[in-house]
Amino acid sequence: MQPERVFKKRYILVPLLFSLAYAGWLLYFMSFPVEQDLRSKVKVNSWAVLYVTQANAGAMTSFTYHYYLSDAKRSEADFLSHIDQATPFMVTNDPDVIISIKDDDVYLRVRGDVFSFHNTSKLANILLDASPY
Repeated sequence: MQPERVFKKRYILVPLLFSLAYAGWLLYFMSFPVEQDLRSKVKVNSWAVLYVTQANAGAMTSFTYHYYLSDAKRSEADFLSHIDQATPFMVTNDPDVIISIKDDDVYLRVRGDVFSFHNTSKLANILLDASPY
């Protein structure tokens, strides 16, 4: 019989430390928030405001522009503090979207990629003219 153990503690400890460091790295980057800066604010009518934010996820990604409709009673600071819980109705990469308001309707002209769009707002009707060029 051998006088020593087959596995020493250090042979288990080193892979365990590496796996814990990897799990911590994954948790840090998975919870990394996307920075959103307010780009513009447009009053739609007496009860709705359109916010446009520029989202930046890091140095290796391009900017995306998120469009939100919010209640006009909410302040801008309150909206920005709870922006992580809000869902944008449109996400695009076009920085030059033309926004026009007519008869409490929001008209958006996009010349670029639209990553997501849904028109389920009860605050105003949203009409989209989109083209990839």
